Amino acid sequence: SLRLADLAGGPVVLNPVSGSTTPELWPPHARPAATLTVANTDDWLTAIAAGRGSGVSAASTAAMHPHPGVVYLPLDDAPGIPVLLARRDGPGHPALPELAALAREIVARG
Repeated sequence: SLRLADLAGGPVVLNPVSGSTTPELWPPHARPAATLTVANTDDWLTAIAAGRGSGVSAASTAAMHPHPGVVYLPLDDAPGIPVLLARRDGPGHPALPELAALAREIVARG
């Protein structure tokens, strides 16, 4: 595992369109030396795989976006990321109450 300070000495790749990381994740006195902004997750992964910087993302990114040139490691001191369940207002799928209950159960487990 790593700590945020381990990444601050080099460039950090940011995806402001669908990513959750900004330089404000680090304390003001310890922000990354440089950032590289990309337009989407594929560009984010490509930049990291090419050695242009490191990235910070939610744990789910490792499962949803594996890449042969990228290794995902936990960040011990990174704050949690809020996860929201979005649904349409009004009648929905009949299994929606069960999905909401499962989401609450997972969150409660921490």
